[in-house]
Amino acid sequence: MSAARTHPPALPLAAILAAFAWSFAEATVFFIVADVLLTFIAVAMGLRVALLASLAAAIGAACGGMIMWRYGLSDPAAASRLLAAVPFVSSGMIASGTAGMAGADWPLAMLRGSITGIPYKVYAVAAGKEGLTALLFFSVTIPVRLLRFAVASSLVAAIDAPLRRRFDLRRRLMLLATFWLLFYGEFAWRWFS
Repeated sequence: MSAARTHPPALPLAAILAAFAWSFAEATVFFIVADVLLTFIAVAMGLRVALLASLAAAIGAACGGMIMWRYGLSDPAAASRLLAAVPFVSSGMIASGTAGMAGADWPLAMLRGSITGIPYKVYAVAAGKEGLTALLFFSVTIPVRLLRFAVASSLVAAIDAPLRRRFDLRRRLMLLATFWLLFYGEFAWRWFS
């Protein structure tokens, strides 16, 4: 068996670890979604590495979510103030996410939130407030976050596939960067308007 098969190359391993760290940070106070990094990985390194990074990101989110869960459990008012201080997290998002976690269908509320833009950190704090067990919340987080991350990575990889014949990697990465700049620019414009 070759060394390449027994030891992953340094670059994909670094990307996978970066996805874990980014998602961990996003689950707490960072406000740029891990999908940004994951989609760049999909373009630069391919879908296989992006899906591995998506799994690492889902685990990272669950780990970061445990910190927010604990904060929501131990000091719900302070945790809510922290959420309100995170850029692009509105009081409406906090109210909606908190209400979603109060129902029996809270896993579906988390899934809806990942599609509608309510940050995962809101659900983590609300899970602590609601007294959900850490193990249950952690175990539901991984598939919910993985689904979103895998869909984003797969979608970008599918869009990138035909572009590979026409554009080099640098241009494709610039196209993706343009998309994310427009995405966050529009989001910021709505936020500050």
